[in-house]
Amino acid sequence: MRHSFLGAAAAGCWLASAALAAPTPTVQQQFETATAALDSGRWADAITAYEALERSIRNPRTLAVIRVRKGRALAGLGRIDEAASAFRLGLSDLPTNDPSLIEDRYLALVTVGEIAQHDLDYGQALESFRAAKPLMTGMLERSRASKGLILTGMFYDAPAALAEADASLAAIAAEKLPDKRIEAMFRNLRGRVLLNLGRPDEAKKELFRAITLLGGLTSKVDAADLAARSDLSIAALRSGDEETARQYLAWTGAGQFANAFPSGAEMTPPPCGEDLTPDDVAVVEFSIRDDGSVGTAQPIFASRQGPSALAFARAVQAWSWKPEALAKIGSLFRAMTRVEMRCTTSTERPSVLALLRNHVDDWLAARGFPAEDSAARSDARRLQPLKTELARRETASGPDSLALVPVLANLAVNAIVPRKDGLAYLARAEAIARREKAPAAAIAWFRIAQLGEERGWERGARDRYLASLQELAAKPEIAADSTAAGGVRLEIAETLYRAKRNNEAMAELRSLASTPGLGEHDALRAAALVRLASLELAAGDDKAARATFARSGLTADQCSLVDTPPRRKSGSFSDSDFPMDAERWGFEGWVRTEWDVSATGAPVNVRTTVAYPPFVFSASAVRGFDRLRYEPTFRPGGGLACGGMSSRVNFRRGT
Repeated sequence: MRHSFLGAAAAGCWLASAALAAPTPTVQQQFETATAALDSGRWADAITAYEALERSIRNPRTLAVIRVRKGRALAGLGRIDEAASAFRLGLSDLPTNDPSLIEDRYLALVTVGEIAQHDLDYGQALESFRAAKPLMTGMLERSRASKGLILTGMFYDAPAALAEADASLAAIAAEKLPDKRIEAMFRNLRGRVLLNLGRPDEAKKELFRAITLLGGLTSKVDAADLAARSDLSIAALRSGDEETARQYLAWTGAGQFANAFPSGAEMTPPPCGEDLTPDDVAVVEFSIRDDGSVGTAQPIFASRQGPSALAFARAVQAWSWKPEALAKIGSLFRAMTRVEMRCTTSTERPSVLALLRNHVDDWLAARGFPAEDSAARSDARRLQPLKTELARRETASGPDSLALVPVLANLAVNAIVPRKDGLAYLARAEAIARREKAPAAAIAWFRIAQLGEERGWERGARDRYLASLQELAAKPEIAADSTAAGGVRLEIAETLYRAKRNNEAMAELRSLASTPGLGEHDALRAAALVRLASLELAAGDDKAARATFARSGLTADQCSLVDTPPRRKSGSFSDSDFPMDAERWGFEGWVRTEWDVSATGAPVNVRTTVAYPPFVFSASAVRGFDRLRYEPTFRPGGGLACGGMSSRVNFRRGT
């Protein structure tokens, strides 16, 4: 539809302007230039033209049109927040009774709905799509609103979403739309709703029809083909038809990367809690931006109706990929990848570094530089703002200012920052901290963090790391401070324990637990005593273990938060764990698992939290834990030795 100029008042402005300055483009001409740029997808040109008009126009009606059209251009450039603001301003003054503005209102409302959908605000999205749909009579014109109603409604009111899909397919048949891909899209959506309603056999039939309309199983694929084939594989698995599931998943290309789809530097599942239970499972689809952050995330399948689906998708929004991993992912899979997810029951236990980092933050806050809470959800999204802020502070305060330290520290621990850059940030921050007379506990954090980054995996790396820690502990500034000394010595004991040098680790822990200056309930002291009790139990001295544990003053539940995970004593994964059907179809993948360890060393409560491809390797990963055993850990009453341990199990063909 060609957009016409709007309103007699604006026309008067145009005539007056033309009379005064004929060579200058008239407002009408400027408006037509902006409209042409918008219609041709030249978003930046359209924004420039609409902003020029916005500065000169005062008529509310005309301004409303300018703003909703500028909002579409901003959305086209991915400037989502600005687009949402422009739409809010424009829709508030856009007349509802003017037939010439129906298309503008529809496009504004449907784009607002899509922005809310992108932000996982499905309540707002549904409201916008419902308001938009009645404005258009033809199925082709209103398809965006109908699609949005189905996608955002299926997890809260699946029967209503199914009715919307049925109505859309009936309209397509009645209007005899020639484009089969429109029908395929709505059949795919209908199949997905049936899947989420727990009717996988019906979903399979609908998804077969969608795939047929898209041309069947061919090697030439786009996002629509991938979505339909992946949906069908999920429906087939839920109905017990594993052969069909593997076949259609194979035709998506999922699980057939060289060395599998790379997992992210950050891939934390959502915590179990109010909206999520350990039994909930979902499939989430997401895209990855060029900076390694997640672009969009949306639930595809959830095992129950309600907010659980969105809780999983919100967790995915905080994931990040390093550049070297991102380089291994083709453009199609950057645009659309799916994972199977469950919530985590793990309670994060603070590391030695985390305990010491608190002293860094407290010192900086006391000097007027409190820790900053970034609005970005992932390290990939935080990285560039941190670099920009570092440059700003360097310009404002100089290259050696204390103001730089909190930013340098945050850059150093960012999961996306290359190792060598992280080391440089730490060294620079430590040099400033020393000049500013930072407390010893803060200096200990900088030193241990650097030693950890420098440590490699080559032969002798652990011994060199241990020697460096011991050298650090002997420095007068560290030895004279109970907290700094305790942190370094606890890290020494951890390293000795991992090296299976139990007697030396016990001696270090006994000395640490008796360090003058550590309070009776100090976290470092409690951590040392809990670790020592387990080592005494492993040495066969149950009586000493009980006495040592009692000195910690902790309950069994509390001690699991400060204890170190037990060492694996026996068992491993083997070729027999690779599923035969996955081998036959050429799949590779990985599973992030979570489990607890009993006081006797047996894995319990083993479960998958994130898996790629969905539902292919999860069961095999869980079965593999039957062979694993860990060293016993002292717990009063024989409670859990360690809750919420996690690791990644890789499945590679021929290994």
